[in-house]
Amino acid sequence: MEAVLLEAAADLLDAEGPEALSVRRIAAAAGVAPMGVYNHFDSKAGIVEALFVQGFDRLRAAMSSLRDIEDPLEALAESCRRYRALALAHPRVYELMFLAPVPGFEPSDEARTVALEAFDGLVAAVRRAMSAGAVAAGDPTTVAQIVWSAAHGWMALELAGMTFVDDQDAAAEQLCCVLLRGLAPPRAAGAASGAGNRRRRAASRPGGGGSARRG
Repeated sequence: MEAVLLEAAADLLDAEGPEALSVRRIAAAAGVAPMGVYNHFDSKAGIVEALFVQGFDRLRAAMSSLRDIEDPLEALAESCRRYRALALAHPRVYELMFLAPVPGFEPSDEARTVALEAFDGLVAAVRRAMSAGAVAAGDPTTVAQIVWSAAHGWMALELAGMTFVDDQDAAAEQLCCVLLRGLAPPRAAGAASGAGNRRRRAASRPGGGGSARRG
């Protein structure tokens, strides 16, 4: 019965927003008496928290399975794609998870633990990319926060209709590529190029190696 009630609540949330999440409306949508809701969730807040946890359970599963992707950099790119895909598939739940659309709702410590475990999956992916040399060495938690913040910022704008590009998919992918380039370690080619520039500047100075060769 809990699954039926939660599905009814999720359908109401998707169709009408958080204002529709009353015990009476949820009970009617599930085909039970209001007491059936109270028997399983205690209150409206209990159902809201269950939706919150369900959303983070999905995200936790998506982030924890990044370890199955062999290329650690591709795993980080996929983290952004999966984050966006979940937000687009369940936009109202995403708002419930991150944008606090239900006045007065505060997730319990247990619910926050589920959210933290979703973040831990991303931290593990960052740590693996650092170990492989695909991401510059640093604090994995900080870098994971940067990745998550970039993905969240994009989704907050996209869901609010505040984007100004025609191809949302291509632009989101470009954001991911830019982010990963910024996190990459300095390349040996870049160091060699810098050394070559220094040699050329030294050779061009009076008395440098270049003058001697021209003599």
